[in-house]
Amino acid sequence: MSKHDSAALQTAATDRRTDLDDRDARALTECMSVLPKGGDVYTVVGENGGTYGVDLREERCTCPDHEYREARCKHIRRAEFATGERTIPSWADTGAIDEQLGDHVEATPQVAAADGGIIIASDDGEILEPDIKDDGRPDDCECGEWNTDADLPCFACYREGFETPASAEDGDI
Repeated sequence: MSKHDSAALQTAATDRRTDLDDRDARALTECMSVLPKGGDVYTVVGENGGTYGVDLREERCTCPDHEYREARCKHIRRAEFATGERTIPSWADTGAIDEQLGDHVEATPQVAAADGGIIIASDDGEILEPDIKDDGRPDDCECGEWNTDADLPCFACYREGFETPASAEDGDI
């Protein structure tokens, strides 16, 4: 990929916002593979063929950017995004994000929802919208008789912003 193409993808991914810096944009848009080595240690293979060791617990990488500039390099950031340690901002253009993000790790990348929640990426990298029933309650709603007296929603409803449980009388469950 040329520098021009990379810059175009970075602009598309950030939509001209400055919340993500250049290393974040490159971590999301460049073709990189994050391979688990055990625990919080990963090997990150970049699009230029460079291979670097990343330790997320210690926030260390063997690349020159990290070693000589003491920067949180794109490899550390890529490992954080790929493993879900760091959430991708909701306004990022998911079409510009490298489709291999998270392919080789057990964890799943996460994208922040505009309402402050989390949208999970599927195994093939496609961003999944949360499942919502027609009444606005999530498909995994577990409200029922057990919590109507307590006036507390189940976790799925709480996660979606409901402050009260679905009630049988209202036909919500």
